[in-house]
Amino acid sequence: MNSAEHLSALRKWMASKKVDAVYLTCTDPHQSESVADHWKTVQWFTGFTGSVAWAIVTADKAAFWTDGRYTEQAKRQVDATLFALYSISDPKDPDRFDWLRNHIPQGGSLALDASVLSTANFRNIQSAMKSRDIRFELNLESFLNIWTDRPRIPQDSLYQLEEEFTVRTRREKLTALRKELREAAGEGAVTLVCGLDDVVWLTNLRGHDNPLYPFFHAYMVVGPDIALLMTDQRKVTAEQAEGLDADGIFLVPYRETEKFLSHIAAGTKVVLDPHKTPVALFEALPDTVEIVERPDLTAALKAKKCARELENIHKANDLEAAAVIRLMRWLEKTVGKETITEYDVGQKLNEFRARSELYLQPANLPIVGFADNAAVIHYRPRKEDSKKVVAEGFLLFDVCAQYKCGTTDLTRTVALGLLTEEMKEDYTDVLKANIRLASQKFPLGTTGDLLDAIAKADLWNKGKNFRHGTGHGIGYVSNIHEGPGKICVEYAPAFPYARNTPLEEGMLFSDEPGIYRVGRYGIRIENSIAVREEETEFGTFLGFEVMTFLPFEHKAILAEKLSEFEVNWIRDYYAECRKRLRPYLDDEEFSWLEKKTEF
Repeated sequence: MNSAEHLSALRKWMASKKVDAVYLTCTDPHQSESVADHWKTVQWFTGFTGSVAWAIVTADKAAFWTDGRYTEQAKRQVDATLFALYSISDPKDPDRFDWLRNHIPQGGSLALDASVLSTANFRNIQSAMKSRDIRFELNLESFLNIWTDRPRIPQDSLYQLEEEFTVRTRREKLTALRKELREAAGEGAVTLVCGLDDVVWLTNLRGHDNPLYPFFHAYMVVGPDIALLMTDQRKVTAEQAEGLDADGIFLVPYRETEKFLSHIAAGTKVVLDPHKTPVALFEALPDTVEIVERPDLTAALKAKKCARELENIHKANDLEAAAVIRLMRWLEKTVGKETITEYDVGQKLNEFRARSELYLQPANLPIVGFADNAAVIHYRPRKEDSKKVVAEGFLLFDVCAQYKCGTTDLTRTVALGLLTEEMKEDYTDVLKANIRLASQKFPLGTTGDLLDAIAKADLWNKGKNFRHGTGHGIGYVSNIHEGPGKICVEYAPAFPYARNTPLEEGMLFSDEPGIYRVGRYGIRIENSIAVREEETEFGTFLGFEVMTFLPFEHKAILAEKLSEFEVNWIRDYYAECRKRLRPYLDDEEFSWLEKKTEF
């Protein structure tokens, strides 16, 4: 079936159920950004392969939304004769709720999937539709039965991270969570944990349910003297179950989560995050409990990495940098001499990563864009139609990895041939923005949107911009995009609390400004940076420690455009680069690095 056939099948179902509109998302019951294939509903309908999208279908109209990272990709992948294409990052495009209100009849029926739609999003829809007196159908399961080849929910077994990598024990993490829980809601309260990244952090277990993140599908309920893990018990070995039991964590079947929640004792305070809790679970809670809504407690705890975790993250970044250096050397030797494609670049990097026994898996489908494809911000090449890489212009690669000691995210844009002055000017501007954020000092209490504006200010003054945040939080053997903070001026649906979340010591972010000239080329430079604290006579200030060390593209730098501070910053960065990476490189590789870091 193709997109047209999928729409036809949906509209037949709508007619049979007397439904006027269907609201589709591409998330799972845990509000994950990267989801197992079982929940890629919007992707199945539209052919879109990105991770952020919504679709609304009526009897005679259909519309599709994504964000600024995927706008150009959607134009390539989604049939514009079937769907009107919009971006939530473009203020000129209609809001999806406004569009829905204008295309559903008064007193009509709207179908939603309550098992995956978050409570907060459902409320937004209810509020937007209030004037239309809409009836809600919350179960799409009967429609989704037409997805006859729908993949199953993964059932692979779990594994335990070694103590040197977990750093903090389960008992320590539960103690910290319970302290936050008491402060948030008093004695006797319980909290519902829905995010998969929160679950793996609390349990120190990892799984294979996601192709990019080491997650397993589960919920947790934690109280003052109880901790329950709701998951498919077939995933858990007897030894793992015994270890969980010893730490006071008891297993409940995943399919019985709603049933358990419906039996929580009257008067109990239940702390939950409406942005992470699906409607189905929220509705399962009895009316007799007291619901306390607030940002997820676990997310704030795990965002602040301790000193030993940051040491491990440094090592993960060094291992990844060594693999990327081997990739860059391979590109220099191969491009123009052998036939390679964008897809080949990502596969080759995985070969180099596999040399480390600490490497687990990729943490993204490699973003590798040559020439005009690099202007598609999250362009991911497919083997069957990947562009050949030749000795001209720019090649951009944005690659993420999971190591036992941490999660990495970096981007480099390399010159494969002659560059225009415009290319060099753009690259230099991006490098300056990267250094601007990495070197910025700011007082305690500063939020990411302010830092995003500072990082972009010089670009804005030149009439340039990029449609994504300068930085996102990064997890620890977990999510690439981690909340609650984000360095972004725009509202980001995956980061609902970002504008109100001050940066704190130990938080880990990306630093990834870019410039994208559609149809021509794209540039992005990305390092990971950790928040560090320092005291001054004016109070507590914060700054960043760079975690990623790799050469920049000297052929693209207009040195005369750099300030003395920026030149010295690069030289210091390169000295640290040589120092940190020497143990991971052989003599030939290190000699190459030395030449690439002469500045």
